[in-house]
Amino acid sequence: MPGPFSSLSRRAVRILPLPLEQELVDRVAWLVRLRWVAAGAVLLLTLLARPVLSLDFPTGVLLGIGVAILAYNAVFFAVLRVLRQRISAPPVVFGRFATLQILTDLVSLTLIVYFTGGLESPALFFFLFHVIIASILLKSGFAFLQVAVSIGLVSLMALLEHAGVFPHQGIEIVGDPADASWLNLMILLGSFTATVLVAAFLATAITRQLARRTRELAYLRQRQERDFEKMRILNEVAQAVSSSIDLERVLSTITHQATEVMNAKGCSVRLLDESSRQLRMEASFGLSPAYLNKGPIDAGRGLDRRVLSGEAVCIRDAATDSDLQYPEEAKREGIRSILSVPLRAQEQVIGVLRLYSAEERCFSDEEVDFLMALAAQGAVAIRNARTFKELELLERAKSRFIFTVSHDLKAPLAAIQSQLSLLTQGYAGDLNEQQHHVLQRTVLRAESLQALIRDLLALGAIQNRLPEKNAAPVDLGALLERLREIHQPGARTRGIRIDLSLGAPGVRVKALPEDMERLFGNLLENAVKYCRVDGAVMVRLERFVDKARVVVADTGIGIPPEALPRIFEEFYRAPNAKELRTEGTGLGLALCKRIVDLYGGEIRAESVLDQGSTFTVLLPALPPEAAAEAK
Repeated sequence: MPGPFSSLSRRAVRILPLPLEQELVDRVAWLVRLRWVAAGAVLLLTLLARPVLSLDFPTGVLLGIGVAILAYNAVFFAVLRVLRQRISAPPVVFGRFATLQILTDLVSLTLIVYFTGGLESPALFFFLFHVIIASILLKSGFAFLQVAVSIGLVSLMALLEHAGVFPHQGIEIVGDPADASWLNLMILLGSFTATVLVAAFLATAITRQLARRTRELAYLRQRQERDFEKMRILNEVAQAVSSSIDLERVLSTITHQATEVMNAKGCSVRLLDESSRQLRMEASFGLSPAYLNKGPIDAGRGLDRRVLSGEAVCIRDAATDSDLQYPEEAKREGIRSILSVPLRAQEQVIGVLRLYSAEERCFSDEEVDFLMALAAQGAVAIRNARTFKELELLERAKSRFIFTVSHDLKAPLAAIQSQLSLLTQGYAGDLNEQQHHVLQRTVLRAESLQALIRDLLALGAIQNRLPEKNAAPVDLGALLERLREIHQPGARTRGIRIDLSLGAPGVRVKALPEDMERLFGNLLENAVKYCRVDGAVMVRLERFVDKARVVVADTGIGIPPEALPRIFEEFYRAPNAKELRTEGTGLGLALCKRIVDLYGGEIRAESVLDQGSTFTVLLPALPPEAAAEAK
């Protein structure tokens, strides 16, 4: 059966209490404390009724009720201590506990009212207090249930008195009857005053509670907004780090966002120069050129020596702190406080992230943690940029080496091929069959080497070339027609059909014609080479939004699924391609990928083993009007 408070799942393990849950526990404790006061008031008023107020009450009974209230409140107090020690006690338990206490109090109050005059009792007003208390502690439905119980108890008492089941317990005044009217008036006024004062106390308690909760909610909302903004900033920086190797852009994002979200004057990133042991400015925001160029920053002095050892350092007053190298320059820049945190990459401190404030402030642990998180993202960006630069240098060195070696082999290979040609033509004398066979194999190997050198030179030539240089509009339809004519004779010898579909005439791209010829020539050559006898090669050209899309498909041997991710790597050939013993350098598709990347396009491969492969190329197309002018 659901209790007066929440319906939270019993099986949920509560790590920390929610504010409303904790408030319920506090209210139940407050009810227990209030009952001690009420019990004491019952005992005190009972003892003072005859000697001070000249009222004749059944003293023994009322004292017994007061003692009973103290006794069951002691039980409630013990139960409350047990419940508080149980961290996992759900709120519904405290709600039921509060309901039990109020019901018990209503029974006790009904007895007090009966023995102090029934409907004439001045204590009758105190039912109003319990209604207010029930409204504070319980949900509205259960509060109205308490009201119904109160009305029921009072009505039952009055009816039983009226029916003679219980004798009427009237209030008798001991003393001069002339003073009775004044005494009755004083009792009524006293009861009324007590009722108003207690009601005002309860109402102000509620008001204070609401005001406190309002302040807490406002604070929590502000903190939530700050935390959300910090998470947004960290997410934005993380996206910039993961999606870009542009170190300047990433560090500029960090310095800008750190300044904005932490309400600071500016921010800077300095990296450690190991050779000079100085901190070199890498990125900044909100700082003047004069301050940025104030002089070299010695990494071995004061502030920066501590930061580079891995410590976050806060300077409250930059003008007077001896750890700062340029205090006068900081004062002229309007800097009062500085927070510096280390940039750590792979357990090594590589620089400093510094935040500047125009006001004197003591940065909180939360602000330090946030700046440390930004510094961690910045360190990742720096590490990625350095790694990429190293890989780029290695790639360039490799390309230069391959290009140089290939170029140096080109002339000797041409001489070898020339001499082999003379031998095969009989200029050195007649050859027997075995000599002729060996010579033919040597010629084929030389031709394979020549193809490899040609591809290597093409790969090296395209490595660092800009796509705009000498680019011109290229009609892809006409190019594909010409390439089909070139490869058609060789395809016919194996019964292979080459179908060309020009879905959109006049599709042009801005490129070097030889690049496009090499790109689609390689794809068409591979399609014919690996197509099965009596198969088909389909080439389709179409305009796709602002792109030119060329699809080259064949009914060939296909590509194994495990080989697809590597198909555009240099010198890689799929295992089933090697088994065919067809000649190949493993550079054709790598060259295609380089050309497509050079022009900002996309190439992808799809294949089903033993059924065929499909290569799709997307290149930026010239607008139709520009293509028409080029025509």
